[in-house]
Amino acid sequence: MITKDYIKAKNLIHISLDQIYNNLGEVVSNIDKNLINIVNTEAPLTLNTLKARFREIFNVAKISGKALDIIMDRVCALGIIYEEELYDFVIWPAQGKFSVNYLRINSDRLIYDIPPVELKNLVKELNLSGEELYRAILKYFNLEVLTEKARNYLEFVENY
Repeated sequence: MITKDYIKAKNLIHISLDQIYNNLGEVVSNIDKNLINIVNTEAPLTLNTLKARFREIFNVAKISGKALDIIMDRVCALGIIYEEELYDFVIWPAQGKFSVNYLRINSDRLIYDIPPVELKNLVKELNLSGEELYRAILKYFNLEVLTEKARNYLEFVENY
């Protein structure tokens, strides 16, 4: 199995929520630049990962529904592809989906923030099933506790 370090988008432009709420027209190009940078660098990525990047951009602990609506409007306007999976949306660049024959490691992503198309490469490599598979995946990422949410997600990935 091919592994790569997860590369996180850099040089993101800081935007305050006040700017978005009060002067959206002035900062929309910065939102777009950030979106394109993040998606082109980190795709495929989950919506949860995208929200984490925008929390960094906005310097907030949580993204408001209004801010998320604005971000998703810009995703649509830019033609960025997003597909609803069982657990989250998976986001791809406007150029389209591409083959993912690797697993990106060394990141701060939660197990369920690794898109199924990527995690499936580890599933194939391990050639296990059920509980044995889930425990092996956790061990691979140096995790110990198989939460109910992680179990449900890994069951989904196993059958993906």
